Amino acid sequence: MRYSLVLIYILFFNQTFSQDVQQVEVIKNDKQVEELFDQLGDSEIKLDVIDLLSQPALNIGYEKINDSYSSYGADIFLNFNNNNASRSWSEKFSLNPFYRFYFLNKTDFGGEGYFAEIFIKFSNIEYNRETYYYDPMPNEPYSTTEKIKSWDIAPGVGVGRKWVNKKGWTFEYMIGLGRYLFANGESEDIPYDDDYSVTDYRPQATFKGGISIGKRF
Repeated sequence: MRYSLVLIYILFFNQTFSQDVQQVEVIKNDKQVEELFDQLGDSEIKLDVIDLLSQPALNIGYEKINDSYSSYGADIFLNFNNNNASRSWSEKFSLNPFYRFYFLNKTDFGGEGYFAEIFIKFSNIEYNRETYYYDPMPNEPYSTTEKIKSWDIAPGVGVGRKWVNKKGWTFEYMIGLGRYLFANGESEDIPYDDDYSVTDYRPQATFKGGISIGKRF
């Protein structure tokens, strides 16, 4: 649900801005951009509205504008939803440092336009482990489900776009994908013996993305 909403909003805003807005851009040199940094600030705090509305979850981020072409920061994701995002696993908490490269549409304020991002997710995940009994005893269930909590690390990449107005308010969307380092294909069946087998639904990949509103200071 969360991922579908993100994609729908991204397509909607791309279509709206491309068809209905004639954008006049004044390209400034690096010295002029630095002067604008002094006016607006080179730090930004932002809130992901998709996570807030669809989970409920809180995803807040901080970004430091390095120069016209790059920035770095981190965001924190806290999932307050007791129901899993999918039937078999969910992400409960993550800390996500990132570094961004801005290009193509770099305009007045720096740290604006299209960007590519590299990130690392430090995630606390919860997933199901199902044990299937092929020849159960009369008082033993045919299958059992156990919830497993684990930590993992996922490097990844993403792309997106950001707009900044003259008051320092920002709007951005991004979408990215990372791969957990310690998953090792554990979502497959793990045979134990002739009497039972175990299936772990631990995720091997993770999504990072959303639509955020922020303020520079």
